[in-house]
Formats: sequence, C-alpha cells, structure tokens
Amino acid sequence: MIARPWTDDLQKCPHTCVGQYISRIGVNSENDDYLCFYGQLEDSSPCLYGVFEPHNGVEAARFIMQRMAVEILFGQITAESSDEEIRDILRNAFVAVEKAYIENYDGMIAERTSLQYSLQTLSESQGPKSRDSILARLKEIDQQLSAGATAVVALVHNSKLFVANVGEARALLCRTDENSVLRVVQLSVDHSLKNEDELLRLRQLGLDIKKLRNAQYLGNQSGTRCLGNYLVKGLYGAFPTLRGAAAEPVRAAAELAPPVPLSSQDRFLVLVSSGVYKRIQEVKGNSEQTNKHLAQIIVENFRKQTDFKKLSQSVLTEIEDEFNTYCMNNNLTPKPTHMGLLIRNFNFPLPNQKETLTQSEKNQVTKQNAVRFNPIVQSKSTTLLNETDSLDDEVCTESSQEKSEIDNGNRRTDPNRRIKGYVDFSCYYENVEKARKNGTLPSFIK
Repeated sequence: MIARPWTDDLQKCPHTCVGQYISRIGVNSENDDYLCFYGQLEDSSPCLYGVFEPHNGVEAARFIMQRMAVEILFGQITAESSDEEIRDILRNAFVAVEKAYIENYDGMIAERTSLQYSLQTLSESQGPKSRDSILARLKEIDQQLSAGATAVVALVHNSKLFVANVGEARALLCRTDENSVLRVVQLSVDHSLKNEDELLRLRQLGLDIKKLRNAQYLGNQSGTRCLGNYLVKGLYGAFPTLRGAAAEPVRAAAELAPPVPLSSQDRFLVLVSSGVYKRIQEVKGNSEQTNKHLAQIIVENFRKQTDFKKLSQSVLTEIEDEFNTYCMNNNLTPKPTHMGLLIRNFNFPLPNQKETLTQSEKNQVTKQNAVRFNPIVQSKSTTLLNETDSLDDEVCTESSQEKSEIDNGNRRTDPNRRIKGYVDFSCYYENVEKARKNGTLPSFIK
C-alpha cells in the first residue's frame, strides 16, 4: 500500500483544481495518486503549485514532488523577500532535490560496477545460467537508475507569479487585454531537442546533433533536462549517441521565468505535463498553436462545468477521448502516457456563480467570460509580459468572424504597417559572444 504523501495535508488553494490521466494499454486510470500539489503552510505564506511528469515509474516522481515542496515552502520566504531572493530559493530547490535523489543511487551504482566486473571475469565453467542471472540483475538496476521526473512549479507571493521548470512540462498564463482578446503566454521553456539553445549546448559538448534529431531521444528520454535518471547522466557513456560528450549532456538546472505582476486581466494559470499537449499536437498537427487549442478547451469547460473541482479532469478526458478517436480513425495504436493538469483560476467565473450575483455583477461576469481567441503563444516571455498591453491585434491570428467584429468597432488598421517584433534574441547573441571569446563557437555560426 502506498503511503499517503505529506503534501496532501497542506492547506489547499480553493481556486485550484487538478486532473490526472494515466493511460496504459487496455487500462485508463484516473484514480492513481496525483503527481502534483497546490497549497501553502498557512494563510500568510506563499502558495505553491507543481506538476510532475514521471519517467520510468511514479515512485521517483513522488519523491521529487514531496522533496520539492519541502525545499520551497521551508525556504525562508518572507513578506520582505526580494524577487531575486525568491528566484534563488526556487533555483536552489531544484539543485537540492536532485542531490537528495541521486544519493539514493549509491548502493545500486556500487552493485552495478561489481556485477559488470563479475561478468567480465566469468569463466566458461560457471555456465550460461550465471551470466543470465547477472544480466537480469543489471537490467533491473538500470531500470531503477533511469527513474526520474520533469517538473514545473509556480509560486504566488506578494501578488507576483514565479515559475521554474525542468523538462517539457509547461506553465501557461492566460490573460485578456482591453479588447477581451485572450492571450496565452508560455512562461516555461521546453527542454527538448527542438530547443535551439539546448542543441547548441549539446553541440558544444561534442555530440552529433543530426543523429540526436533523427533519433528524437537523448539517451533514453526525449527531454534534455530532468530530475533523477542517473543512467542518462552519470552513466551516459552507456548510450552510443552520448558516449562522446565532454560532460553530462542531461542537466537538472531549472529555467526561471521573470516574476510576473498579477492583475485583474489574468484569467487563469495552467501547469501541464507534456503528455497533454503532445496528445493535442498529434490530433491537430500544428505544434505552434498547441497552447491556443489547450486554452480553448479549458475556457469551453469553464463555461459549461458547474463543479470547478472537476474542471481539470473533464479537460483531460475530452483530450484523451479525441485522441483515441483520432487513432481509431487512422488505424493507429495509442501510446500509453501520463497526463497531469493543474488550473489555478484567477478571474474566470463559473456558470453556477451567477446564481448569487446581482444584475450588475452578472453583467460583469458575462463580460469576463466573453473572451475571444487570438492568443500570442511565446515559448519564453521575458519581454512579452512587460509589453502585452501595447501589442497590436495584428500580432494575433484572427478568424474572419473576429476580424469583422473589429472592423465594425471602427478599429481598422493599416495592412501595410510593420508588425512590432516581440521575440527577444539578446540571450542568443550574448551566448554567441561568450562562445567566441572562449574559442568554443561552432564553425557554422559566423
């Protein structure tokens, strides 16, 4: 029997709902322990949210989740803590969790080394049974050493939102502008082989990027960062495509988004595992609009779901049902995956809340629900969050109906006017200059 995690005893955030869907071949389970948390130690303390995606079993993810809550909630955050101090606490929490989990590997690593030595010195007289027994145990150890998790955490403190992530789980902030256009801002960074910064880092370690792109895997996982999974870190030499790396190719270092001041325009925050949006990508076939599709599904469920606590689960069920239908229609076998979804509601009222409101309040609720979908989807929003209110509607992709609404409102724009850029490449150029000074700049970059 699995012990009840201590995070279940945290004071829960009443504005948050979570959902989980673990699909296996022939089994769809919605009753497994949630690999997420959303709570605080007391009313005056920061509220912490997290979603964890397991790799090779849930035990590692469960340990990482509970240890992460300890490191952050007991990280001495006070009302006077500066933004940079809070970011340091988040950054150090990932380091501490990684260190604590890796310490569990010591005994297995020693046994693995001993078994490998025994295998090399095994005489013919000892027979194939001894060899098979050693190989079976080595396989079992490697299975345990490859366990780990990716994580995305969010902290709300002093009306600011802080986000940190490792791996491919995402954090999305959905907010409306003065024209009720819903904008989806991705606060996390996908640590995958589609991330050019990560590919540059791997190339500098001496790895063949073409081979990695073709394989779509870094050792035994698709992401380039994670917590745990010592097999692809300390023992990366066991993988042919990673053997030539000058250092560990998979990292546990967290990516931190700039702190976001929260306002009445913020509708809801989404923390989601990669299994969710990858299901959407397979069905829709358009990765650039994945966040938009997810936001649309969530808003539609906001409008029809009367029980907020069931919102996340209903969203996941809808996504999984659509995915299974797509696979059936295309003669595909659905791959098992883990899907986790946390929604933190800020200012998006549910339908049943209208019953107790005055007419004026009902009108306000109607206005808040009347969002239109022209989201800006940004993978890293360092500059975007500070300029959201000044961005023009041309940045968004509008449907014909929405465009007519804008035209009727006399907000026609000059079709020949240049669109203001919102992608910041300064970080890339800084890294290029550093590499040039250090003499490590790849030859293909001028």
